[in-house]
Formats: sequence, C-alpha cells, structure tokens
Amino acid sequence: MKTKQKIIFALSGFLLVVVFFAASLVDAAANAVDTYPRLPYKELIFIPGTLPSSHAPSIVSLPDGELFTVWYAATSSSSHAAIWGSRRLPGAKEWTTPYIIQETPGFSNKNPVLYLNRDKKLFLFWVEEKRWFKWPVDTLRMKVSKDLGRTWTEVRNFGVPAGFLVRTHPITLHDGRIVLPLYADSSTSSAISISADGGSTWTSPKYILFFFGIQPTIIQRSDLSLFALTRTGMWPRRSWQSESYNLGRSWGRQRVSTVKNPGCSLEMIKLKSGNVALVFNDSRTSREGLSIALSHDEGKTWPHVRVIEFEAGSINIYPSIIQDSRGLIHVVYAYDCRTSIAHFVTDEKWIEGTSL
Repeated sequence: MKTKQKIIFALSGFLLVVVFFAASLVDAAANAVDTYPRLPYKELIFIPGTLPSSHAPSIVSLPDGELFTVWYAATSSSSHAAIWGSRRLPGAKEWTTPYIIQETPGFSNKNPVLYLNRDKKLFLFWVEEKRWFKWPVDTLRMKVSKDLGRTWTEVRNFGVPAGFLVRTHPITLHDGRIVLPLYADSSTSSAISISADGGSTWTSPKYILFFFGIQPTIIQRSDLSLFALTRTGMWPRRSWQSESYNLGRSWGRQRVSTVKNPGCSLEMIKLKSGNVALVFNDSRTSREGLSIALSHDEGKTWPHVRVIEFEAGSINIYPSIIQDSRGLIHVVYAYDCRTSIAHFVTDEKWIEGTSL
C-alpha cells in the first residue's frame, strides 16, 4: 500500500509540474499578444526626423522583459555624435523618449553595442572618434551598469590598440568566456577579444580574417566550434565566413559564403531551438531591402528567407538581433535612410512560413 501511495504522490507531483509549465506558456503567449497584437510586428522607436541621422542600433532584453536599445546620432547642440537610448518597459505600448547615454565633448561616439553578462551586469561598448586633420582616430571605450542601465561606471579604455571598432553583440561560450567581435577599417580585417572574468579584462585582438571582411558576427555551434560571417563590399559581393575549432585561438576555413552582402553590416544569433537566425541585406548591390533568414544546420544553409523591409529608395541597414525569454525574435535597424530606428518582432514560425 505504501508503494502505491508513493507512486500516486509522484504522479501527482509530475502532473502539477506539467500544469504549471503549461500555464506559464499560456501566460507568456498572452503577454506577447498583449504587447504585440500580431506577428510580425513593426514600430518606430521615435518619429522620423526627431534626431539627425540615427544609426547603428544595438538591442538587449533585460531580465524583467524590458527591452533596451541604443544607437548614435548628433545632438541639437553639436555636430558630434552621441550615444542615445530608449526603453520599452514590460507591458508598454511604445518606447520611452530617446535620451543621451554617452556624450564626449569634441569627440563623436559611434557603434554602440550592448551586452548582459551572466551576473546581470550590463556592458556598453562603443567607438570614440577624434578627427586628426581629416583622418579619424578610433578608440574603443566601455562602461558597465549594475542596475540595468540606470547608472553607469566611469568610462574606461577597452585596452586594444587604436583603430579597432565594434558593431555586433558579444557571445557567451559554453564555458562562460565572452567573445567580443572586433574589426579594423584600416586593414579591412576582423578579429575578436576574449574575456574569462565576466568582462573585467580582455585579451589582445585575435584575427579572424585579414583584408576580406569587417564587422564579424559569431555563433558557437553544437560541436563547440565558432562560426563567423563578415561584411564585405568586394566581388563577388557575398559575405566571407570563417571557423575556429579551438574556441577562437585561431581561425581557418576562410571562404566566400552563400550569403549575399552589398557591403553592409549583418548579424546572426543562435536561437533557443538550436536554429540560427540571420538578419541582412539580401542583395549584392542594394541596401533597400532588409531580410531575415533561418538555418537548421548552424549556418551551413539558409533555406528560409523572409523580407522585413523593401521600398525603392528607402535604405534600411545595420540590424541588431536578439531573442527574448519568451522566444520572440527582435530586430532593430536604421530605418529609411537613418530617419529613425525601427523595431521588428517575429518568431521562427513566421520566418519558416508556417505561422497562420
């Protein structure tokens, strides 16, 4: 009799877990529908023309479901660019009014990148540019927030030689190390820097590719290898790719990929399902169309491609992509010739063409 009671008790516990999990999924779905009445969903973070030439956004999903986005644009009092930000609070129907996050008198601040580490520290990386006569001198800077971007530490030098820039999200490897993609315009090269202590210190740049590609975007595959795609404007106008089988210490198998690239930034992420999503300008010559693709084999092929934006004469570029805790995919990008920053929300089913 005691054995039967134990079995009944165990089954009851299992059923409670199943019911709780199912209820959580229903609540998450309901919240998603409440926040975004349909998928795909597109909105502008601010009215076009509010800020001059808004560019190169980066987005992060915070633990409470809040979205935080940064980009760069000039200020009303200076031609130098500052880092701006906006938040979409949980349950909110729109983004907060843009505000300045980083401004350096006499310098332009560009290419901001957000990253939330495992300790819930929020990092902001960006490029501080000073003109020496007509030549730009770029220095990589960073600061950290322990309260999800409400307050920040003092600005500090990242510690790599001048001339290295950032553009795409860092990734966290299986062993907890952080890989930050870097690039150098002067040599048209891509590289990485690695942190083994949660982002406090970083290694010297390790090159992925010389001469053929910049602004790398990286994923870690299921076999623990790293896979990178880079921006290139060279013939045959397709993104270059490279792979590392020793966690970024060296890179090889550099070759042209199947991904079209008109000399514009692109970004991919590994999804919770194991699939990979890529957002890019799906053309060899035009930046007018922005698309999102899905790979079931970790970037070897891209059988599903859907258009996010396409309008003749409208340039939509420099996308940043994340997946939130509910599984929704978020993309932000410089919209319509940099007149605003757009926010696009979808899921894997829509990209595959299987959603209702």
